[in-house]
Parts: sequence; C-alpha cells; structure tokens
Amino acid sequence: MQTNKNIYYIDELNNLKNTDEQLLVDMSENMFQNQIDDIVDEILEKKVKIVLLAGPSSSGKTTTSKILANKLTEKHKTSIFVSLDDFFLNRKDTPLLPNGNYDYENVTALDIEYFHNFLHSLLSTTEAEMPKYNFYTGMREEKYVHIDIDEDTIVIIEGLHALNPLLINGYTKYVYKIYICTQSDFYENDKCVLSSTEIRLLRRLLRDSLTRGRDVKTTLSTWHEVLEGEKKYIDPFKDDADYSIDSVHMYEPLLYAYYLSPLLQKESLSNCVDLVQKLKKFEPMTNSLVPKNSLLREFLNV
Repeated sequence: MQTNKNIYYIDELNNLKNTDEQLLVDMSENMFQNQIDDIVDEILEKKVKIVLLAGPSSSGKTTTSKILANKLTEKHKTSIFVSLDDFFLNRKDTPLLPNGNYDYENVTALDIEYFHNFLHSLLSTTEAEMPKYNFYTGMREEKYVHIDIDEDTIVIIEGLHALNPLLINGYTKYVYKIYICTQSDFYENDKCVLSSTEIRLLRRLLRDSLTRGRDVKTTLSTWHEVLEGEKKYIDPFKDDADYSIDSVHMYEPLLYAYYLSPLLQKESLSNCVDLVQKLKKFEPMTNSLVPKNSLLREFLNV
C-alpha cells in the first residue's frame, strides 16, 4: 500500500504565508491533487469497476470522492458517487453506546440490508433507488433518487465503513480500495505542536458548528467516542487499501487560526484553551485564496 506522510514546520509555514501566500496554497493543493492523479492512473490501468474510499471522521472522504469522479471524467470515464452516509438508519434505530449516546461509528448504524439490495440492483440491473439522509432531522428523506449506470460506469462508494467486508462481501472483483486520513503533523523545532488527529478534530469542530447544528462543546464531548469507534470499525481494514491518501493541507491550520479560534475562545473547557494556544502559533489566514474545489471547502463553509 502506497502511503504519504510529511512533517511541516510552523515557522516555515508562517514565513511562506507572509512572503507568498498564493505559493503556499498552490503547493498544498498540488500535493493533494498529485495523490489523486496517481490513483486515477491505477484505476484505469487495472480496469476497476468499484472504488471503495474509506476513512475516519473529517478526513475529507466526500470531497475526495467528487474530485476523483471529476478526474475520471477528464479521462473520459463515467462514474457515479455513492455516500454511505445516506444509508444511515433513522436516528431512533441507531445502536447505542453503554452511556446512552448514539453509536454512529458502528457499522450497524448503517442500513446494511438496504445497502446490499441497492448494490445488487445497481450492478445486476444497472439501476437502483438512492436514499438521502437528513442530518438535521436524523431521518431518511421520503423521496429516493433513481440512478442508472452503464456497464462501463465506475461506482465510487465513500464512507467510514467502505472497506468493511460486511458491506462489500461478494463484490471484490475489479475493486480498488482507498484509505484516506490526515497523516502529517505540525512541528515547532523538534516538538509536535499539532498532530494529524487534532487536525481532524479542528475540521470537525468547524464543520459541525457551521453545517450540522452542533456547538463546540457538543462535538468535543463525543470526540473520544469517535476515536474509539474508529479503532474498532475502521482501523482493522485500513491496511487492506491499495492506496493511503494523506489529506492534510499544510496551510489549513492558518485557516483555523482565523475562523475557529473565535469559536473556541467562547468556551472555558481545558481542551478548548489548549487548542487556542496551539493555533496562536500559526499566522491567521482567510479563505480568499482557497480554491472552490479544495478539499478544505468541505469544512470551511464560510
């Protein structure tokens, strides 16, 4: 499995931001896009029928899948995007953790039976009914979307559990597996200041606050459960991937220093205070140069 990981030094990032902000953005975006280009080449070479893209929360799965689909289009290949998020059970039917919270990281939080029927219908008859899950209501919407494919269409399936054999058992021929996660860390001299896991937390804090109706305190209160769920349901399958994407963009902490710090400063929680202190080490940067198709737009809805 091909992997990508880097160490970024905060002083170098700040210097580049202050001298050539556009160059910093371009370098970051190109490093990510180059990984997708490598994957597209492999998919076409291996005549892949199904692409499975999995990764933990806030790794950038959704946008990466869409970028991948666009790049396949540029190569004159038709693809269709399927998000496992749309196969969530209604909130009232979601399994519970011992403390009574909903266990969204559990693979059984998905309507596995319907997904199997959906995939079977799609691959055997070239058509199926796609559900749509509403995160605000916690329910599947009543209206389904009818989709059609042809025999040459590449089906891109994205979600936390896309690599779990429980979901794709029986459909392993011509399958290409991708694992995506934040992998790179941010250092000050020889000390790690901001880890790859904390980057995902920052992304989730901002996205949840802006688009999912959850405040900082709520997101932080369940973060440990998210990490525990990942260890159980995602980590066991990541080494089965054909390619491991590092979704860290080296300039993204500068964006969070600008957009997320004010939200964190409203809370007195110790972990909020800690994150604020870490973000103070980065030069704040607005989103004015962030490309519209950047993965970071998935979290930076401002």
